[in-house]
Formats: sequence, structure tokens, C-alpha cells
Amino acid sequence: MQIDDEAFIPIFKRANSILNRTLSRIEHQELSIRIHYWGFMPRHYDNTEHKHSFFEACYVLTGNGTYIEGETEFHLQPGTLFLSRPGVQHQIRSKDGLALCYVAFEPEETASDEFYSAAFRLLAKQGNPVVAEGARQASGLLWLSLLSLFHAGSGKQHPPQMLNSLAASLIVSFLAVHGPGFHHEPSGAEANDEGTSMFHQAELFIKDNLNEPLSLERVAGHLHITTRHLTRLFRKYGHQSFVHYVQEQRVQQAKHMLLHTDRQIKEIAVCCGFESVHYFTRVFTSKLGVTPARFRRSQFSEGRYDSEV
Repeated sequence: MQIDDEAFIPIFKRANSILNRTLSRIEHQELSIRIHYWGFMPRHYDNTEHKHSFFEACYVLTGNGTYIEGETEFHLQPGTLFLSRPGVQHQIRSKDGLALCYVAFEPEETASDEFYSAAFRLLAKQGNPVVAEGARQASGLLWLSLLSLFHAGSGKQHPPQMLNSLAASLIVSFLAVHGPGFHHEPSGAEANDEGTSMFHQAELFIKDNLNEPLSLERVAGHLHITTRHLTRLFRKYGHQSFVHYVQEQRVQQAKHMLLHTDRQIKEIAVCCGFESVHYFTRVFTSKLGVTPARFRRSQFSEGRYDSEV
């Protein structure tokens, strides 16, 4: 599909609106994927250095820039695929702006076959962050195929199963394009690592109790371990601090409620465990660069794009 600067703005708006409204989870055979957000941005400039607790896969349609991971800089150009892995500091820079497609996701290991779970764990550890010649790779072609479904001039309605299957194929393609692939057998030590199980229990407790105060002491007490041990678990398996993880989970839940409910922002702040609306706004804005009110008003419902383009 050919995309020019004038044509892709309405396509991006439709893709943003439909995908974020209808495709927040992918169920495909023995794989379950949680989608945090889809993004289609005609002009992405600089952002601050940051990291996620999930994957974020991007594809450059037009423009040039730089992707920075740690102390390594990668050139971005049309056709580049790049992947931000969980816990890895990264940043995007572009003087004139990049037209980007991106998706933030994480596999749900408890609902997925170990075959896929192991492959995504390996991708998180050893994934190649940047593939320069991605236009002819499976992921690049699938991004364009996905966008083609939202071309206003097509006049066709596509069945939901088609959208789900195409999105699932895109996510799985990242394993082959950015990683060593599927063929990974976890070692006995890895498969039976008690620390992994303990960390997973901590994650579940936090996600199930985001509306309540969540101190390091409370979560450690629930697991019957010391706070020092819990801190080490988050550093080793979560690649971030306990506080950062809790804040990120609160923000993710707030984003979901802003997009999918009509609750007032004050009520959302309480439901997500923030002690005040002011604190909620400050944390949300520091992580996403936009206030909760503006996010709800324009981020996805109107399509995430630069209105001045």
C-alpha cells in the first residue's frame, strides 16, 4: 500500500480509533496477548528517555531520526523496524518528525503455551532492537496490510476475525524479525526458578489491588518474604524498582479507564490508588507527556496525531 503525507492522516485516525476501541486483547490458538495501546502518528519528534514494563514495537513509514538504547544510537529511516524491550531505557529523536506505527503489548504467560512464553522471554533478553531493512520483512509488510484495512476509499467492511488474525500475525512476526525465533528450550534452572514464581505472585497481587495503598512492606508481607528480597526480585525480573512498577501499573489502569469508561477523573484517580487528583495528574503527565483530561479528549478518541501537520 502506498502511503503519502496527505493520505495517511485519515487512515491513522481511523486505525487509532478502531484498534484502541476494539482490539485490546488478542487470543490466537495457544497465545494470549494484552495490548496496552496502538499508535499511528504522522509526526513524532523527540521524547524523553524512559522505559516500559512491556514491549513496544514500532515501524517507520516516513522521516528520519535516531533511536537511542543505553549508549547506542541507531539511525531511523523509512522501513526501519525497532523494538523497545521491557526494562530497557530508550529514547526517540527526530528533528523533522517521523511517521510511526506502533503497538505496546505483553504476552499473558498464564494463558499462553510455554512454547510462546519462552520465545517472548528470550526476545526480552536477546532481542535485536533495530532492523534497518524492515520494509520487506514480515513485520513491515504486516504493518502495511493492517493499515490497508482502514483506507477510507476501499468501501469494504472487514470481519473482526480478519483484524484479530492480522494483528496476531504481526505480534508473532516480531519473534522472527527481532529475536532468535521460537526454538528455545528453557533450562531446568530457569523453568523451576522459585524467584520467577514469587515475582509473578507479586505482580498478580499488585494488579488485583491497585485501588489500595501498595507499600513494599505490604506486598512483601503478603508473600511472606523480606522487603529486601522483594526489592531484588523486582530488579532481577521486572528490570525496574518496585515503586516504578506500581506507578506504571496504576497509569496503565488509568489509561484503560479513561478510554473505556465515562468515570470522572477524580474517581479514576481513587480507583487506581492515587492519593489525590493532583498527584495522579503529575504522575500521569510525567509518564505520558499529556494530562489525563487531554489524553481522554484527544489521544485516541480523535486519533493520536499532530493537528498542525
